Order: sequence, then structure tokens, then C-alpha cells
Amino acid sequence: MPVIMGGLLAILSRPALAGTFSIEPLLGVTGEYDTNPGLISNQIVAETHGAALFNLPLHYDEGALDVSFDPNGRISNSRGYASLASSYVHLDAGVTYVTDVTSASLQAEAARDASLVHAGEFVSGLGVRRDSGLALADYTRSLTERFQVAIDGSFNKVIYDQPLGATPLVNYRYYSGGPSATWLASERDSLKLQASDGLFESINGLTSSRSQSVQLGFKRQLSEIYTLSLDAGYSRAKNAQNVYFFGVFYLGTATSTQNSGVYSATLTRQGERLNLNLTAARALVPSGLAFLARQDGVGASATFASSERWDYAVNANYNRYRNPGFAGFVGSSEYLNAQITVNYHLDPRWRLSLHAQRVRQQFGPPTVTAASSGVGIDLVRQFLRTEL
Repeated sequence: MPVIMGGLLAILSRPALAGTFSIEPLLGVTGEYDTNPGLISNQIVAETHGAALFNLPLHYDEGALDVSFDPNGRISNSRGYASLASSYVHLDAGVTYVTDVTSASLQAEAARDASLVHAGEFVSGLGVRRDSGLALADYTRSLTERFQVAIDGSFNKVIYDQPLGATPLVNYRYYSGGPSATWLASERDSLKLQASDGLFESINGLTSSRSQSVQLGFKRQLSEIYTLSLDAGYSRAKNAQNVYFFGVFYLGTATSTQNSGVYSATLTRQGERLNLNLTAARALVPSGLAFLARQDGVGASATFASSERWDYAVNANYNRYRNPGFAGFVGSSEYLNAQITVNYHLDPRWRLSLHAQRVRQQFGPPTVTAASSGVGIDLVRQFLRTEL
């Protein structure tokens, strides 16, 4: 991450650049009431919290080159990180270079937030601080007007600030990447073949998962506003666990495998006033536990602008994780997050938002369930784009 950040800052500091720098800050305040912000299953206490919001995106554009640098976050009066209302800070950055036949991009994020807001990475009442770093890179080249190839890679590192043994959360590193090829069969249809290889490693060295997958995809432009994307394939992971006697004497490595069909389906609608996105997917993903987990998820989001002043948004996501564990133990967790938002634009700069949210989690065995309902109000000032 320091190398990536240093490279981005070096680009931004070059005196010879003839492009345009711009900034479009957003500042705001929020207040919210939650029936169970700690997502605990007993001794539930409702709480009210306030927070300051900020987003300070810096952008540079010079022809084929696009650079972004975006600090954003929330400063809350909720102490610690065992709450849905906790503070968070994200630092996002990216570089994209596009020509007629090639495109390349590098994206990076450093974040500090709460484990409670990440599906599958929590234990009831024991949310902890989560520090993460993420880097994504991809390169695409068009070989003909209809055929293009690409390669991408990613690296993710997550550290949980917790006392030893406080939760089953595992600090980890995850590497993944692979090639893909896309053929434009017609103006409306395209086919895609992609393969990937991933390595999950717990930082303490006790567990790891090595996975490979192959998927075939189909994308069709159903109309001017509707698009359908389908991907399906197969994934295989080999899990390894170092076994110790009394935690000291190394006895060997126990291995197991998990095989699964993987898929994703997405339907999108992009209209002048109504936008819609529906998704369903299955994949092997890092979840903060000992090995890669099988994730089954569905999601829906919609936005509607009824006028220049009023617009509405609905978002709902449900994920279920099957988590392989030590000595063949298999657990599961579920996470539901749904929110309705109403925005009123007082003028082009000021926005008042009202929102209601429902969060529910379940994990086990033994089965533990916790849920929270909340309402909130935001007042946000969006500053106009300023060229520097």
C-alpha cells in the first residue's frame, strides 16, 4: 500500500502535467436510532448516535490518464468498534489508462472500520476493529474488433484488533487473479471465458486454502435500458491445517477439499428516472474464518427520481456462508441488510435524507440470532466541483 500511495502522489506532483485537477467535497452530519446496534442476542439496549460525514475526492484527468484520490469516512460518538454506528475511515485511490485498443487500471484501498458491518466476520456482541488493505490491477487488450483478452489480480489483507481468543476471526492474506477472453458475438451479445487462482493464508500460519475456478459467461443487451449477465462454472479448494499437540509439538498437516458450482446472474435497468439492479451469486470467498467459505447471496437495489428535488433508494442484500472449520467442523452464518432512503434536495448543494434500516444475523451451531432496526436523518452539503 505505501508503494501504491507513493506512486499516485508522485504522479500528482509532476509539474509538467497539463491535465485538470478538481475536487468535489461532501460534508454532513447524521443522527440515528438503533434498537440493537451491537447485534447482540441478549441484554439488548437501544442507542442513539450522532456522527460527522466527510468525502474529499481529488481527481486528475489528462486525456487517456485518469487519477483519483478519495478519503472518506464517518466520525461517530459511538466508542470502540462493537457497534453498527462506529467510526470508519476509507482511503481509496486509483489510476486508469485507456487507449483505443488497451486499458489498464490500478485500484487501492486502506480502511479502518468495524467487523460488525462485514457479513460473516462477527460474533454476537464482540465486534472488533478491522484494518484492511486492498489492491486490484487489470489489463485488457482488444486483439480484433470482436475479441479481447484480459488479466487481473488482487491482494487483500485484513487484521482484527482483538485479544487472543476473543473471537474466531482470523487475520488473513488473500491473493487471486487470472486471465479471461471475451468475444462479441453481435451488437447485443457477448461470450466470456475466465479462469482464476486464489490463495488464502491465515497470518498465524495455521490454515490456508488454495482454490481454482473456471467460468463461462454470457451477456445480452435485452433492450436500450435492460442488460442480462450470466456466468456459471466450477470451483475447487484444497484446505490445509497445521496440527499441534498441546499447541507446541507439530504433528503434521491435515487437508480437506471443498468443491462447488459457482455462478452469478445480474439484471440491470438503466433509465432516465428508474434504475434497477438484481443479482444472485455463489462463490468461494474469504470470510474472516479459518478457510475460504462458500457464499450464496442475492441482492436488489433500485433508485427512482420523481422530480428534481425528490428521489428514493431501496437496497437489500442477503448472504449465507458455509464455513469449513477445524477437524472437519462446518458452521454457517447468515446476514441480511435492507435499507430504504428518501432524499430531498433543498437546492443543488444541500440534501436532507431520511432512512430506515433492518440488519439481521444468524450463525452457529449452536444457532445464535440477533437483529437491529434503525432510523436516521442526514444533512449533507455537496460542494460544487472546483478546478485547482
